[in-house]
Amino acid sequence: MPDQRSTAVKIVVVSLLALMLVGYLLAVFLTKDIWGERQGTRLTFTAQTPDGSAPSPDAVADTLPVLEGRLAGLGLTDTKAVAENGTIVATVANRNVDADAVREILKPGQLYIRPVIHAMPSKAGTPPPPTQPKATEPQRIADEKQLRQTTDQTVQILALQFQATRCGEDDVLAGHDDPNLPLVTCSADGQTVYLLNKSILGGADIAGATSGLDKQMGQYVVDMEFDDAGARTWADFTDANVGTQTAFTVDSRVVSAPEIRESIPGGRTQITGQFTADSAHELASVLSSGALPLPLSLDSSDPQTISAPTSFIVARVVVIVAGAVLAMLVVAAAVYLLRRKPDASESAIQPPGF
Repeated sequence: MPDQRSTAVKIVVVSLLALMLVGYLLAVFLTKDIWGERQGTRLTFTAQTPDGSAPSPDAVADTLPVLEGRLAGLGLTDTKAVAENGTIVATVANRNVDADAVREILKPGQLYIRPVIHAMPSKAGTPPPPTQPKATEPQRIADEKQLRQTTDQTVQILALQFQATRCGEDDVLAGHDDPNLPLVTCSADGQTVYLLNKSILGGADIAGATSGLDKQMGQYVVDMEFDDAGARTWADFTDANVGTQTAFTVDSRVVSAPEIRESIPGGRTQITGQFTADSAHELASVLSSGALPLPLSLDSSDPQTISAPTSFIVARVVVIVAGAVLAMLVVAAAVYLLRRKPDASESAIQPPGF
Protein backbone atom coordinates (compact mmCIF):
# COMPACT_ATOMS: atom_id res chain seq x y z
CA MET A 1 0.00 0.00 0.00
CA PRO A 2 2.73 2.56 0.79
CA ASP A 3 4.36 1.87 -2.58
CA GLN A 4 1.04 2.27 -4.38
CA ARG A 5 0.34 5.52 -2.56
CA SER A 6 3.81 6.82 -3.35
CA THR A 7 3.38 5.95 -7.00
CA ALA A 8 -0.04 7.60 -7.10
CA VAL A 9 1.35 10.75 -5.51
CA LYS A 10 4.14 10.92 -8.05
CA ILE A 11 1.76 10.42 -10.96
CA VAL A 12 -0.60 13.13 -9.73
CA VAL A 13 2.22 15.59 -9.02
CA VAL A 14 3.86 15.03 -12.40
CA SER A 15 0.50 15.29 -14.16
CA LEU A 16 -0.36 18.55 -12.41
CA LEU A 17 3.03 20.07 -13.14
CA ALA A 18 2.85 18.99 -16.78
CA LEU A 19 -0.66 20.40 -17.12
CA MET A 20 0.36 23.74 -15.60
CA LEU A 21 3.48 23.92 -17.79
CA VAL A 22 1.45 23.27 -20.93
CA GLY A 23 -1.08 25.89 -19.84
CA TYR A 24 1.65 28.45 -19.24
CA LEU A 25 3.30 27.79 -22.62
CA LEU A 26 -0.08 28.02 -24.34
CA ALA A 27 -0.83 31.34 -22.59
CA VAL A 28 2.58 32.72 -23.60
CA PHE A 29 1.98 31.70 -27.21
CA LEU A 30 -1.50 33.20 -27.37
CA THR A 31 -0.38 36.50 -25.79
CA LYS A 32 2.98 36.84 -27.53
CA ASP A 33 1.83 40.04 -29.24
CA ILE A 34 1.17 41.60 -25.84
CA TRP A 35 4.29 40.54 -23.97
CA GLY A 36 6.86 40.82 -26.73
CA GLU A 37 7.97 43.49 -29.17
CA ARG A 38 5.32 44.84 -31.50
CA GLN A 39 5.22 46.73 -34.76
CA GLY A 40 4.11 50.31 -34.23
CA THR A 41 4.63 53.82 -35.56
CA ARG A 42 6.97 56.64 -34.60
CA LEU A 43 5.49 60.13 -35.06
CA THR A 44 7.80 63.14 -35.01
CA PHE A 45 6.42 66.62 -34.29
CA THR A 46 7.86 70.12 -34.24
CA ALA A 47 6.64 72.53 -31.57
CA GLN A 48 5.95 76.04 -32.82
CA THR A 49 5.72 79.41 -31.11
CA PRO A 50 4.24 82.59 -32.63
CA ASP A 51 7.56 84.44 -32.54
CA GLY A 52 9.61 81.50 -33.76
CA SER A 53 11.59 81.16 -30.54
CA ALA A 54 12.37 77.82 -28.89
CA PRO A 55 9.51 76.64 -26.66
CA SER A 56 10.13 76.56 -22.93
CA PRO A 57 10.74 73.19 -21.25
CA ASP A 58 7.61 73.70 -19.12
CA ALA A 59 5.45 74.29 -22.20
CA VAL A 60 6.87 71.17 -23.85
CA ALA A 61 6.27 69.12 -20.68
CA ASP A 62 2.66 70.35 -20.52
CA THR A 63 2.16 69.47 -24.19
CA LEU A 64 3.19 65.81 -23.88
CA PRO A 65 0.17 64.47 -21.91
CA VAL A 66 -2.25 66.49 -24.05
CA LEU A 67 -0.76 65.00 -27.22
CA GLU A 68 -0.94 61.50 -25.74
CA GLY A 69 -4.60 62.04 -24.89
CA ARG A 70 -5.45 63.25 -28.36
CA LEU A 71 -3.68 60.35 -30.06
CA ALA A 72 -5.50 57.93 -27.76
CA GLY A 73 -8.74 59.66 -28.71
CA LEU A 74 -8.11 58.59 -32.32
CA GLY A 75 -8.13 54.97 -31.18
CA LEU A 76 -4.35 54.61 -31.15
CA THR A 77 -2.99 52.39 -28.37
CA ASP A 78 -0.05 52.55 -25.96
CA THR A 79 0.63 56.19 -26.83
CA LYS A 80 3.82 57.63 -25.39
CA ALA A 81 5.20 61.11 -26.12
CA VAL A 82 8.65 62.37 -25.15
CA ALA A 83 10.82 65.40 -25.89
CA GLU A 84 13.80 64.42 -28.02
CA ASN A 85 16.50 66.65 -29.53
CA GLY A 86 14.31 69.71 -29.92
CA THR A 87 11.34 67.73 -31.26
CA ILE A 88 8.47 65.79 -29.75
CA VAL A 89 8.36 62.08 -30.58
CA ALA A 90 5.30 59.92 -30.00
CA THR A 91 5.15 56.15 -30.39
CA VAL A 92 1.95 54.19 -30.82
CA ALA A 93 1.36 50.44 -31.06
CA ASN A 94 -0.46 50.75 -34.38
CA ARG A 95 0.55 50.44 -38.01
CA ASN A 96 -0.94 52.41 -40.91
CA VAL A 97 -1.62 55.54 -38.85
CA ASP A 98 -3.76 58.09 -40.71
CA ALA A 99 -1.47 61.12 -40.95
CA ASP A 100 -4.33 63.42 -42.00
CA ALA A 101 -6.33 62.47 -38.89
CA VAL A 102 -3.27 63.16 -36.73
CA ARG A 103 -2.84 66.60 -38.32
CA GLU A 104 -6.48 67.41 -37.54
CA ILE A 105 -5.91 66.96 -33.81
CA LEU A 106 -2.85 69.24 -33.81
CA LYS A 107 -4.98 72.38 -33.82
CA PRO A 108 -4.79 74.32 -30.54
CA GLY A 109 -8.33 73.24 -29.62
CA GLN A 110 -9.03 76.31 -27.49
CA LEU A 111 -12.73 76.30 -26.59
CA TYR A 112 -14.60 79.33 -25.29
CA ILE A 113 -18.31 79.88 -24.74
CA ARG A 114 -19.27 83.47 -25.54
CA PRO A 115 -22.64 85.26 -25.55
CA VAL A 116 -23.65 86.53 -29.00
CA ILE A 117 -24.03 90.32 -29.24
CA HIS A 118 -24.72 90.53 -32.98
CA ALA A 119 -24.68 88.26 -36.03
CA MET A 120 -24.89 89.01 -39.75
CA PRO A 121 -24.37 87.09 -43.00
CA SER A 122 -20.91 87.13 -44.48
CA LYS A 123 -20.48 88.55 -47.96
CA ALA A 124 -18.18 88.04 -50.87
CA GLY A 125 -15.49 90.62 -51.19
CA THR A 126 -11.83 91.15 -51.78
CA PRO A 127 -9.92 92.91 -49.02
CA PRO A 128 -7.54 95.60 -50.25
CA PRO A 129 -4.05 94.25 -50.96
CA PRO A 130 -1.37 95.05 -48.37
CA THR A 131 0.60 98.18 -49.15
CA GLN A 132 3.58 97.17 -47.02
CA PRO A 133 5.74 94.07 -46.62
CA LYS A 134 4.08 91.17 -44.81
CA ALA A 135 4.44 91.56 -41.04
CA THR A 136 5.71 88.86 -38.74
CA GLU A 137 3.14 86.50 -37.26
CA PRO A 138 3.28 88.01 -33.75
CA GLN A 139 2.64 91.45 -35.24
CA ARG A 140 -0.23 90.15 -37.38
CA ILE A 141 -1.83 88.54 -34.31
CA ALA A 142 -1.47 91.80 -32.38
CA ASP A 143 -3.04 93.74 -35.26
CA GLU A 144 -5.99 91.33 -35.44
CA LYS A 145 -6.57 91.62 -31.71
CA GLN A 146 -6.51 95.40 -31.90
CA LEU A 147 -9.14 95.36 -34.66
CA ARG A 148 -11.33 92.41 -33.67
CA GLN A 149 -11.12 92.46 -29.86
CA THR A 150 -11.73 96.11 -29.17
CA THR A 151 -14.32 97.40 -26.71
CA ASP A 152 -14.96 100.48 -28.90
CA GLN A 153 -18.41 99.99 -30.44
CA THR A 154 -17.60 102.10 -33.51
CA VAL A 155 -14.55 99.97 -34.28
CA GLN A 156 -16.57 96.82 -33.62
CA ILE A 157 -19.04 97.78 -36.38
CA LEU A 158 -16.17 98.39 -38.80
CA ALA A 159 -14.54 95.10 -37.78
CA LEU A 160 -17.80 93.23 -38.41
CA GLN A 161 -18.11 94.67 -41.90
CA PHE A 162 -14.46 93.97 -42.70
CA GLN A 163 -14.47 90.45 -41.26
CA ALA A 164 -17.61 89.63 -43.26
CA THR A 165 -15.46 89.78 -46.41
CA ARG A 166 -12.76 87.47 -44.99
CA CYS A 167 -14.71 84.47 -43.69
CA GLY A 168 -13.28 82.20 -46.36
CA GLU A 169 -9.67 82.93 -45.43
CA ASP A 170 -7.32 81.39 -42.91
CA ASP A 171 -7.52 83.20 -39.58
CA VAL A 172 -4.18 84.28 -38.14
CA LEU A 173 -5.93 84.89 -34.80
CA ALA A 174 -7.03 81.24 -34.54
CA GLY A 175 -6.42 80.00 -31.01
CA HIS A 176 -4.92 83.31 -29.86
CA ASP A 177 -8.02 85.33 -28.95
CA ASP A 178 -8.21 86.83 -25.46
CA PRO A 179 -11.20 85.33 -23.60
CA ASN A 180 -11.55 88.44 -21.45
CA LEU A 181 -12.31 90.70 -24.44
CA PRO A 182 -15.07 90.76 -27.08
CA LEU A 183 -14.37 89.00 -30.38
CA VAL A 184 -15.39 89.55 -33.99
CA THR A 185 -15.14 86.27 -35.90
CA CYS A 186 -16.74 83.99 -38.47
CA SER A 187 -18.64 80.74 -38.27
CA ALA A 188 -16.78 77.56 -39.18
CA ASP A 189 -18.78 77.26 -42.41
CA GLY A 190 -17.96 80.85 -43.37
CA GLN A 191 -21.62 81.86 -43.72
CA THR A 192 -21.99 84.15 -40.69
CA VAL A 193 -19.91 86.79 -38.93
CA TYR A 194 -20.40 87.40 -35.21
CA LEU A 195 -19.69 89.99 -32.56
CA LEU A 196 -19.26 88.02 -29.34
CA ASN A 197 -18.96 89.09 -25.73
CA LYS A 198 -16.17 87.96 -23.43
CA SER A 199 -16.04 84.28 -22.53
CA ILE A 200 -18.11 82.86 -19.68
CA LEU A 201 -16.56 79.36 -19.80
CA GLY A 202 -13.52 77.76 -21.39
CA GLY A 203 -11.91 74.44 -22.14
CA ALA A 204 -10.46 74.28 -18.64
CA ASP A 205 -14.03 73.94 -17.31
CA ILE A 206 -14.72 70.76 -19.31
CA ALA A 207 -14.51 67.39 -17.57
CA GLY A 208 -15.02 65.33 -20.71
CA ALA A 209 -16.57 65.17 -24.17
CA THR A 210 -17.98 62.44 -26.40
CA SER A 211 -19.44 62.33 -29.89
CA GLY A 212 -22.26 60.38 -31.47
CA LEU A 213 -25.29 60.44 -33.72
CA ASP A 214 -28.34 62.22 -32.34
CA LYS A 215 -31.15 60.08 -33.75
CA GLN A 216 -33.83 62.72 -33.16
CA MET A 217 -31.95 65.39 -35.13
CA GLY A 218 -30.31 62.95 -37.52
CA GLN A 219 -26.90 64.55 -37.17
CA TYR A 220 -23.63 64.04 -35.35
CA VAL A 221 -23.14 66.03 -32.16
CA VAL A 222 -20.58 66.52 -29.42
CA ASP A 223 -21.76 66.09 -25.83
CA MET A 224 -19.80 67.95 -23.15
CA GLU A 225 -19.72 67.60 -19.40
CA PHE A 226 -18.51 70.47 -17.21
CA ASP A 227 -16.65 70.19 -13.94
CA ASP A 228 -18.48 71.26 -10.77
CA ALA A 229 -17.63 74.96 -11.03
CA GLY A 230 -18.40 75.02 -14.75
CA ALA A 231 -21.71 73.26 -14.20
CA ARG A 232 -22.82 75.92 -11.71
CA THR A 233 -21.75 78.75 -14.02
CA TRP A 234 -23.55 77.21 -17.01
CA ALA A 235 -26.74 76.57 -15.04
CA ASP A 236 -26.82 80.14 -13.70
CA PHE A 237 -26.04 81.65 -17.10
CA THR A 238 -28.64 79.67 -19.04
CA ASP A 239 -31.26 80.37 -16.38
CA ALA A 240 -30.67 84.13 -16.69
CA ASN A 241 -30.35 84.25 -20.50
CA VAL A 242 -33.22 82.20 -21.92
CA GLY A 243 -34.01 83.35 -25.47
CA THR A 244 -30.50 84.58 -26.28
CA GLN A 245 -27.80 83.05 -28.48
CA THR A 246 -24.55 81.66 -27.12
CA ALA A 247 -21.59 80.77 -29.33
CA PHE A 248 -19.20 77.86 -28.89
CA THR A 249 -15.89 78.88 -30.43
CA VAL A 250 -13.00 76.53 -31.11
CA ASP A 251 -9.75 78.20 -32.13
CA SER A 252 -11.58 81.52 -32.56
CA ARG A 253 -14.22 80.16 -34.98
CA VAL A 254 -17.89 79.67 -34.11
CA VAL A 255 -18.77 75.98 -34.47
CA SER A 256 -22.26 76.38 -33.00
CA ALA A 257 -24.43 79.29 -31.83
CA PRO A 258 -27.67 77.85 -30.45
CA GLU A 259 -30.48 79.75 -28.80
CA ILE A 260 -30.90 79.04 -25.09
CA ARG A 261 -34.44 77.73 -24.72
CA GLU A 262 -34.39 76.81 -21.05
CA SER A 263 -32.16 76.57 -18.03
CA ILE A 264 -29.62 73.75 -18.37
CA PRO A 265 -28.68 72.28 -14.98
CA GLY A 266 -26.75 69.08 -14.45
CA GLY A 267 -23.46 70.14 -15.99
CA ARG A 268 -24.08 68.74 -19.47
CA THR A 269 -24.59 70.47 -22.81
CA GLN A 270 -24.38 69.67 -26.50
CA ILE A 271 -22.57 71.20 -29.47
CA THR A 272 -24.37 70.87 -32.79
CA GLY A 273 -23.05 71.82 -36.19
CA GLN A 274 -22.25 70.47 -39.61
CA PHE A 275 -20.27 67.56 -38.20
CA THR A 276 -19.38 64.30 -39.87
CA ALA A 277 -18.73 61.24 -37.72
CA ASP A 278 -14.98 61.85 -38.01
CA SER A 279 -15.06 65.60 -37.34
CA ALA A 280 -17.34 65.16 -34.31
CA HIS A 281 -15.05 62.46 -32.94
CA GLU A 282 -11.95 64.61 -33.51
CA LEU A 283 -13.55 67.62 -31.78
CA ALA A 284 -14.60 65.48 -28.80
CA SER A 285 -11.05 64.12 -28.57
CA VAL A 286 -9.59 67.64 -28.67
CA LEU A 287 -12.00 68.95 -26.02
CA SER A 288 -11.45 65.96 -23.72
CA SER A 289 -7.67 66.29 -23.79
CA GLY A 290 -7.63 70.07 -23.36
CA ALA A 291 -5.98 72.79 -25.42
CA LEU A 292 -2.46 72.22 -26.71
CA PRO A 293 -0.04 74.53 -24.88
CA LEU A 294 2.08 74.56 -28.05
CA PRO A 295 0.94 74.32 -31.68
CA LEU A 296 2.49 71.24 -33.29
CA SER A 297 3.20 70.16 -36.85
CA LEU A 298 3.66 66.55 -37.96
CA ASP A 299 7.06 66.08 -39.58
CA SER A 300 7.17 62.33 -40.19
CA SER A 301 5.44 59.02 -39.56
CA ASP A 302 7.69 55.95 -39.65
CA PRO A 303 7.29 52.25 -38.78
CA GLN A 304 9.06 51.22 -35.59
CA THR A 305 9.40 48.16 -33.40
CA ILE A 306 8.04 48.92 -29.94
CA SER A 307 9.07 47.11 -26.79
CA ALA A 308 6.48 45.97 -24.31
CA PRO A 309 5.68 48.63 -21.69
CA THR A 310 7.36 48.30 -18.31
CA SER A 311 3.97 47.68 -16.71
CA PHE A 312 3.50 44.63 -18.96
CA ILE A 313 6.92 43.25 -18.00
CA VAL A 314 6.13 43.70 -14.30
CA ALA A 315 2.75 42.05 -14.84
CA ARG A 316 4.42 39.09 -16.53
CA VAL A 317 6.81 38.61 -13.60
CA VAL A 318 3.88 38.80 -11.18
CA VAL A 319 1.99 36.18 -13.20
CA ILE A 320 5.00 33.84 -13.25
CA VAL A 321 5.61 34.17 -9.50
CA ALA A 322 1.92 33.75 -8.72
CA GLY A 323 1.78 30.71 -10.99
CA ALA A 324 4.78 29.14 -9.25
CA VAL A 325 3.25 29.73 -5.82
CA LEU A 326 -0.07 28.31 -7.01
CA ALA A 327 1.68 25.24 -8.44
CA MET A 328 3.42 24.56 -5.14
CA LEU A 329 0.16 24.95 -3.22
CA VAL A 330 -1.70 22.62 -5.59
CA VAL A 331 1.03 19.98 -5.41
CA ALA A 332 1.23 20.22 -1.61
CA ALA A 333 -2.55 19.91 -1.33
CA ALA A 334 -2.60 16.91 -3.66
CA VAL A 335 0.14 15.14 -1.71
CA TYR A 336 -1.62 15.83 1.58
CA LEU A 337 -4.99 14.54 0.36
CA LEU A 338 -3.56 11.43 -1.29
CA ARG A 339 -1.59 10.50 1.83
CA ARG A 340 -4.63 10.96 4.09
CA LYS A 341 -7.28 9.23 2.03
CA PRO A 342 -6.12 5.59 2.46
CA ASP A 343 -5.78 6.00 6.25
CA ALA A 344 -9.30 7.32 6.47
CA SER A 345 -10.62 4.40 4.39
CA GLU A 346 -8.86 1.80 6.47
CA SER A 347 -10.18 3.22 9.74
CA ALA A 348 -13.68 3.33 8.29
CA ILE A 349 -13.85 -0.47 7.69
CA GLN A 350 -12.35 -1.62 11.00
CA PRO A 351 -14.89 -3.58 13.12
CA PRO A 352 -16.09 -2.10 16.40
CA GLY A 353 -13.97 -2.70 19.43
CA PHE A 354 -10.59 -2.30 17.75
